[in-house]
Amino acid sequence: MKEIGFKYDKVANVPESEKTVERIRPKRGQTSPERTVLLPPQKKYSTHVTTLNEYDKCVIRRTEIGFKYAKVDGRKFLIERSDIAAARTTFLQDIQKVKHASQNIVYLDETWVNQNLIVPECWIDTSLPKATGLRQPSGKGNRLIILHAGTRKGFVDNAELVFQANDGDYDKQLFEEWFGNQLLPNISPNSVIVMDNAPYHSVELEGRPTISWKKSDLLDWLIKKGVQPQDNSSKAQLQELAKKIDDPTTYVIDKIAVEAGHRVLRVPPYHCLYNPIELIWTQVKSFIARNTLKKDNLEVLVTEALSLITPQTWMDAVRQAEKIQEKDEQQDIAAENFVESFVTNITECSDEEDDN
Repeated sequence: MKEIGFKYDKVANVPESEKTVERIRPKRGQTSPERTVLLPPQKKYSTHVTTLNEYDKCVIRRTEIGFKYAKVDGRKFLIERSDIAAARTTFLQDIQKVKHASQNIVYLDETWVNQNLIVPECWIDTSLPKATGLRQPSGKGNRLIILHAGTRKGFVDNAELVFQANDGDYDKQLFEEWFGNQLLPNISPNSVIVMDNAPYHSVELEGRPTISWKKSDLLDWLIKKGVQPQDNSSKAQLQELAKKIDDPTTYVIDKIAVEAGHRVLRVPPYHCLYNPIELIWTQVKSFIARNTLKKDNLEVLVTEALSLITPQTWMDAVRQAEKIQEKDEQQDIAAENFVESFVTNITECSDEEDDN
């Protein structure tokens, strides 16, 4: 058997008519004659892939639905994470309901500018031995924070807040005071307020236990939630009990909004362009960057930049944000449908017996 190339293996019961013929030639230097042997046919398997993890879906999304190979953008991979994808779907569904109900949508955010802000590009004289352009001033200079909100009709009246930035910028207390005293009184009843997930926007009304909590505080929290741990429970056991409690997160700002008859809707992480005020800030900062070398008073420059943002500017920004939302929604639906119908046919050779 060894001389003519046979090997010990399982033999499938195959009808004579389905067997294939293969000629076994002797190796160089051997005198054994050429032999003809019968081999079982190659088996074909068709497998339906029914379980795809998030990485598989991400690959499909990029290879089958119009994506291209390009420089890696870490954000594009983060937005495919299951929790962020779920948050995106929830937001897109919620914002559609708000639009269908014709509710007033208010978009809020903050940005910062400094005295030495300049445009990243400008005309340069390429005829010179060394190209020259704007000279970057040394130091950041005076730094201001702009907090504002708007609708598709323009900025909210009397909601502008511009102030000098300190080392810690501004804290949650300042934002809460502006939100309750300067924004809410100037918007339409039953408005939906869109904002991002910045820490000062998302201060929890009642925090959940963390590993830094003392055992006594953890025990009090559990009792308050209606759980009575055993007397001899360790801190680790108490922490495990806390994880099992379904306690929805409630934010301070959301509570303030609800009490005033409004609702807060947060854009998913890494999706800032869902909020059209980001496009407004781009235009504001662009104007300031082109004019910072002309004026010394940054606050006057900020006021001038904000005054140039017209209702039409806001309308265009909202339309652009809605186009991005619609595109992402259609892309998610297409990806989901493709994954559902995705079937991979695998044709392979196997010398193992089919148990089925």
